[in-house]
Amino acid sequence: MMQPTTESCENQGVYTLRSEALSVRISPIGARLLSFEYRGTDWLYGPKTPQQIQEDTCYCGAVCGRVANRIAGGSFELDGRVYKLAVNNGPNHLHGGLVGFSDRLWTVEEASDSRLVLSLVSPDGEEGYPGTVTAKAEYSLCGSTLSLTLTAQTDAPTLLNLTNHAYWNLNGTGTMDDHMLQVNASAYTPMVANIPTGSIVPVDGTLYDLTSPACLGERNAPDAIAGGYDDNYVLPAKAGMREAAVLTNGKVTLRLCTDAPGLQVYTGDYLPLKRGGVALEAQNFPDSPHRPHFPTIELRPGELYSRTITWSAS
Repeated sequence: MMQPTTESCENQGVYTLRSEALSVRISPIGARLLSFEYRGTDWLYGPKTPQQIQEDTCYCGAVCGRVANRIAGGSFELDGRVYKLAVNNGPNHLHGGLVGFSDRLWTVEEASDSRLVLSLVSPDGEEGYPGTVTAKAEYSLCGSTLSLTLTAQTDAPTLLNLTNHAYWNLNGTGTMDDHMLQVNASAYTPMVANIPTGSIVPVDGTLYDLTSPACLGERNAPDAIAGGYDDNYVLPAKAGMREAAVLTNGKVTLRLCTDAPGLQVYTGDYLPLKRGGVALEAQNFPDSPHRPHFPTIELRPGELYSRTITWSAS
């Protein structure tokens, strides 16, 4: 069994996965990706030490939950009962609330050079959610591909939408404005003040069309408050894993595959270093509890929540 590296106090509690192509560092705080090193360059923007994690307010590399993204008004109705959630993004609930999964210390269940399994118990009532949820995050590394499988179960009806919130910068420094991004989605969910209107609209003929590679530094979404993108893309409605996004700086390439129905593209315009990285969050659609026609995020006893994301370097 692999133990946390103990080279210094700063590194305690950090686990490293290694292959011939990649070196990946993970912290149990938020089951968080700290680094993704390929050919000598770390592709992740964000904190690298436990102290920097404590100072982070942008969910860098973390697993977000119970519900990633926004729930309008900080409330939802389930089985005829209204639940009030913590409000931490204007009038809305964001990424699980004041102390979401991204801020919790996960328990390490298994660790080796190629696999790390972490677990977390979220008690009934945490951040306003019903039911006790037991979640697991399993990172595995094979060659040039890192996989993350998120699973969870509950003892009472609840909501769940987990993702990883890594910010990618293939340059390793500066901004990612020179990056080309392709998203394999023919539709998106328009928003007003970061909340979906409920419509699902084709991207064709709009600035949201990323079906062909587009330079991020030359694109701004019309509804963006700070410029750039912070938008949910509707991935092809088919079962199983499929390629959702391709990001390149012309020298190296990142490919993201997932079984999630949506991909939130956020160009990091509120990061301490504006546009220091782009977040590609494979997840369900924002504000799903208020949009019955969106894919459901309800989880009930006896059901197994499962979400897989892979990142491949070349």
